[in-house]
Amino acid sequence: MTTPYTLATFRYQNRPTPVIEVNRHYWPISAVAPDLLPPDSARGLMHLFDDWEQSSKHLTSLASRLSSGSVAGEISAPPSADDILAPLLYPNKLIMMGANYLDHMQQDAGVEDFEKASKIPCLFMKPPTTAIVGSGASVLYPVQTKQFDWELELAAVIGKRATRLTIENAMSCIAGYTIGIDLSARDWQFHEKHLVKFDLFGGKAFDSSNPLGPCIVPADQVNAEDLEMTLKVNGEVKQHARTSLMIWNIAEQLVAITEHVTLEPGDIIMTGTPSGVGLATGQYLKPGDRLDAEIEGIGHLAIQVRD
Repeated sequence: MTTPYTLATFRYQNRPTPVIEVNRHYWPISAVAPDLLPPDSARGLMHLFDDWEQSSKHLTSLASRLSSGSVAGEISAPPSADDILAPLLYPNKLIMMGANYLDHMQQDAGVEDFEKASKIPCLFMKPPTTAIVGSGASVLYPVQTKQFDWELELAAVIGKRATRLTIENAMSCIAGYTIGIDLSARDWQFHEKHLVKFDLFGGKAFDSSNPLGPCIVPADQVNAEDLEMTLKVNGEVKQHARTSLMIWNIAEQLVAITEHVTLEPGDIIMTGTPSGVGLATGQYLKPGDRLDAEIEGIGHLAIQVRD
């Protein structure tokens, strides 16, 4: 039986430091496996996804060795969530899936008649280097909006270059999963001055609009097709669902994406959100608010909105 592990990026000694976690113990990867991740690698965990097949084998072996508890170099988890960075700094692409839970479409967006057979997936992108942030007080309130909203999502990490995928081979390109929150400026997303009254750039692509983390769990450690998801705002449950309720499952999303775009190692796919967003009630985020996102088998991503 293989030893479970996760991958994360901590701020350690004032530097982004890729770590491996085994049984809630943490080691800098470059310290315990310099052949796997060279010291001072500027690309961090992205380096591992260049050849995920080989990296995965080495990491599995490393996790087994670390589970003995006798390997030097262990470090403590950061005392502050601010020092738990986004796991990947940074992927080439951050691809978003919209309108992918029927309850979200019906309860939040008011779309009563939704027939999958007559629709295609709603896909868009965010700029990774400015949108992706980690845990803690990482989200800067976007002053241009008065309708700052949340969307909890399962995020898939791509492990190999892929184009023109099929349903049969699509899942083989996924290396792991993490938690994502797609933050939205609804008054810009549906701006009345926009030519078609719908703007995914203004509504979605702003700075610090995509918290990710706290870690990456290898794909073979979770059943991504049926995971419990919960998001709380200031301690109150706002979203609670299972990934089994997706309209387009993960394989179907990957097929749709690779009809148009080649996926590359480390790319992030955000897979859509269930019902419970602020859009339905008119209750939106403000500076000081705390978001707690949990996905079964992956972990807990804690975020605070700051001025």
